[in-house]
Amino acid sequence: MSVSYNVKYLKSLQSVRERSQDVYKQALKGQLQHFILDESKIDSIADYVLSLVKRDFDNIANVPPHGRWRSYCIKLPSGTRDLVSEHVAQWKANDVSDWECARRIVDLFMVSVLVDAGAGSKWKYWDEQTESTYQRTEGLGIAALRMFEQGTFSSSPSNKFQADARALLKLTDQDMCAGFQVSDDNPLLGCENRAQLLRNLGLALSESPRYFGGKCACNSHPARPGFMLDYLSGCTTGTPMTVSIDDIWEVIIDGLAPVWPESRTQLDGVPLGDVWPCTALSTSPSTCAADQLVPFHKLSQWLTWSLLEVIIKLGKFTVVDTEKLTGLPEYRNGGLLVDMGVLTLNKQDYERGQQNGQGNVPMFAGSDPVIVEWRAMTVVLLDKVAEAVKSRIIDDEVPDMFLARILEGGTWKAGREIAAQLRPESKDPPINIISDGTLF
Repeated sequence: MSVSYNVKYLKSLQSVRERSQDVYKQALKGQLQHFILDESKIDSIADYVLSLVKRDFDNIANVPPHGRWRSYCIKLPSGTRDLVSEHVAQWKANDVSDWECARRIVDLFMVSVLVDAGAGSKWKYWDEQTESTYQRTEGLGIAALRMFEQGTFSSSPSNKFQADARALLKLTDQDMCAGFQVSDDNPLLGCENRAQLLRNLGLALSESPRYFGGKCACNSHPARPGFMLDYLSGCTTGTPMTVSIDDIWEVIIDGLAPVWPESRTQLDGVPLGDVWPCTALSTSPSTCAADQLVPFHKLSQWLTWSLLEVIIKLGKFTVVDTEKLTGLPEYRNGGLLVDMGVLTLNKQDYERGQQNGQGNVPMFAGSDPVIVEWRAMTVVLLDKVAEAVKSRIIDDEVPDMFLARILEGGTWKAGREIAAQLRPESKDPPINIISDGTLF
């Protein structure tokens, strides 16, 4: 069955920014359904972001790109450790090729990102190796790394440091709960759903040999995320190897399509993933269903941002057109906009969210129109924050992947820090999302 134009468009990177811009245009006309916009406060956010960059990195050019690698750069009393670089160095010392090292980190990052939806404020992970406790995204990342090191995601007797379709398809809920130290006293939101996502990943890998089958003619080995590097090497032009972000996005959005729950929004019988109807675009009864949908593809973009660093640093590719990626519409970036007054939730929606929330923080389902509108505005306003920061850089050369550095340096960190200041007990964002472990 051929895929319709609307389906192709809504799965594209282009559509994320364009549809969110459509929502922003409604905001400029005062026609948002759930929030009030005050753009005059964007300057305050830009100043705050720059103060964090100055504090932690001195210069925006020193800020690393936003990606999963950061979760493995951990600060300990003895100093900062880069767990990814440590593994790569050890593998190379054991005569593992540079290419296979890159494959292994792609394997790790794909699994790690897919389980990186919101963990909730009650879950913690105790890591014996570093003798430290981690929470939220760092905890999820460390837990995934330890399972990877133990060979949980590998079916190979000779290489436990991989993730492959055979092992992922056999992963049980119990495996996941044990690896993430889940108990009645240490609940992880949507743990079973995260396990299902990884089983779905196993299915997606096995069903997409073009992207994940590698170059073995006998095809006797199981599909791996890391084999996408072999596919991308066939898309390259020139020396060094150059690929477009569109080539990488095709692997992620098409190759991983079976990962996402079929209960998500569908169009023409095709599940679209992280795509939702937005009431701000329902401007008239004649507006067609497809024109009311806003795509975000947050986990897919988070995965793409994360893999970019591996593809460039370890795979030795040059990647062009990275500016097509957007800021991530998740609760830290969006929470920053609410906490600093750029977006204010309507009183009626606040009261409705209080019925589910705790501690004066309203809570909504991920599909709720409030959350969809919030996320669409977040995509656009992150671009505007980045523009405001760029306008303040006088002497410094603007580095490549500028938005990725703003997110890291940055809006995501600012959202976390201001949440901790305003809500020190929970450190929750100003609006909470009912997490099923597959979205945020």
